Amino acid sequence: MSEEKIAVVVGNFQINMPAPNGASLSISEYIREGETLDELNERVDVAREVLVRQQQALEIPVLEERMGQLERTRVQIMEAYADLLEKQKRKTLPSAEMSHLKNYPTQLKHIEEEIEKGKAKIAVVKKVA
Repeated sequence: MSEEKIAVVVGNFQINMPAPNGASLSISEYIREGETLDELNERVDVAREVLVRQQQALEIPVLEERMGQLERTRVQIMEAYADLLEKQKRKTLPSAEMSHLKNYPTQLKHIEEEIEKGKAKIAVVKKVA
C-alpha cells in the first residue's frame, strides 16, 4: 500500500478575465489544507499570468482585423483626396468639398498613427504570446 499523502481541499478560488469579442477566460483552483499563504499566492500569480498570456493571444486576430479596416480606410481616403485634388485643378470646389480636401491630410495622419500603434501592439503581443 502506498504512503502517498492526499491533499485535503479546504476551499477554492476562481480568476476570470474578459477576452476580445465577448469571450472570457477563467481558471479555478483549490486551496489545500496546510498550504501557506506564500504557496497560495504563487499559484494565484501563475494562474493570472496564464490568463493574461491567453488574453493577449486572443487579442491578436482582433488587432489584425482592426489593422485591415484602418488600411482599407486609408486607401479610400487617399483615393478620395486624389480625386478632389484633380477636380480642384479643373474647377473651383464647393465649400463642402474644400472642407474635405483640407481635412483629408489630418485624417490620413491620424490613421497612419493608429496603424503604427496597432503594429507595435501586435508585435508586443506576439512576442509575449
